[in-house]
Amino acid sequence: MRSVRVCAKMRCTDEAVATVGLSYERRVVVIGDLVPEPNPNLVDMCSQHAERLRPPVGWRVLDERAPVPTAYP
Repeated sequence: MRSVRVCAKMRCTDEAVATVGLSYERRVVVIGDLVPEPNPNLVDMCSQHAERLRPPVGWRVLDERAPVPTAYP
């Protein structure tokens, strides 16, 4: 049985949908789709916190998540 992973932000109980990693050498915060298995070197976040993520000064965010399909009318 697979358990639901929750956002790593304090007091957030929303389901994690993205995984965040840091590239110190490139000064980049990388947001990707949720990886299949938890990784202690990465952080899982809900969509709200992943969208509002702000990098440290001098760093940039690289969002590598797959686009969300849109419904056609």
